[in-house]
Amino acid sequence: MSDYISVSLLTGYIKNILGQEELLHNIKLVGEVSGIRCSGPHAYFALKDENAKIDCNCFSYSKTYLPKNGESVCLHGSIDFYPPGGKLSFNCKKIEPLGQGLLAIQLQELKSKLEKAGYFDEKHKKPIPKYPNKVCVITAKTGAVIRDIVTTIRKKNQILNIDVVDVRVQGQFAENTIIAALDMVDCLGYDAIIIARGGGSMEDLMPFNSERLVYKIFDCKTPIISAVGHETDFTLCDFVADRRVPTPTSSGELVGYDVEELKNTLLAYCDLFKKQLYNKQDNATSQLVYSMKAIISGLNFKIATNEGKVRELAINLASIFKMKSVECEHKVSKIMARIDANNPIRILGQGYSKLYDKNGLSADIDSIKIGDDIKVLTNGGKIDASVTNVTKIKG
Repeated sequence: MSDYISVSLLTGYIKNILGQEELLHNIKLVGEVSGIRCSGPHAYFALKDENAKIDCNCFSYSKTYLPKNGESVCLHGSIDFYPPGGKLSFNCKKIEPLGQGLLAIQLQELKSKLEKAGYFDEKHKKPIPKYPNKVCVITAKTGAVIRDIVTTIRKKNQILNIDVVDVRVQGQFAENTIIAALDMVDCLGYDAIIIARGGGSMEDLMPFNSERLVYKIFDCKTPIISAVGHETDFTLCDFVADRRVPTPTSSGELVGYDVEELKNTLLAYCDLFKKQLYNKQDNATSQLVYSMKAIISGLNFKIATNEGKVRELAINLASIFKMKSVECEHKVSKIMARIDANNPIRILGQGYSKLYDKNGLSADIDSIKIGDDIKVLTNGGKIDASVTNVTKIKG
């Protein structure tokens, strides 16, 4: 007889034992839901307490209550063993809610505390640059998450600089490595930092519910994007970050702007600005021509108006000049008449003479003595004479 058995024989034996054990059928199992996911009409999750965990299946979950992560429930069903996968699980036919589990309650209390302290307020959120130049992704360097982010960005953008900092995203050391990574990259001048990991159970995502991580993200100068889990997963990292996206892929879509679209937009703006510039130039030219015509028209009007005034002034000046000329001629005539009347030559012509002493000074009867040499100016010339007699005539 052989001393070994096949895997199929062993797993079949285990299934038979479990199937025959009545204590493992039609039982009520109480615990806290973790990592629930739906595939088609079926739901898969783990049920746990403080010491243990078991995988659970709920086929056709639409017929019963569908719980949420962290919720305490009572499952009605039986233990099942699946030989092809060597997997022990609990098949439940009915789910009844009991309330929140301890972990979910603790998490809600921490969330309320941080929210009350203002760590989630919108006024503290920093804007994510629309066209970043370089971004840093904090995640596990191996795995689908970073590949999805980079692939999503590179579909539309080949110029964005992407740096990756490898950290643990699950387990007891994950919290410290993420905080250390933020300490290192926050001062390096990145336009945005993405914190990313894929989906998982509440326990898997607990590093992203760390109170210390919330404080660190809040203190960061660089805008933080939280891309943790799936769309239905929420962590404290999501609430304190400057932007939360539903999936890691969405973070790539957020920062990876379409370069060709941006080029086309810029070209369209350039064409628009050029048209606006030409329109302004045309309008300015038209306005200038209109203004010049208005100025010329105004000048012509002023010239015509002033021309009439100039003519009028010229006529007035001519009249005044003529009147003044006549007055001046009259005055000159009077002066000339007076000059002519007092002209010594004319007086001499009337038979009078003018006496001068020997020194050529004007002389009269009182200044002449007998024997003086005198000159007599008379009509027609001068006479030199010597005085022989002086006779004064009394008037």
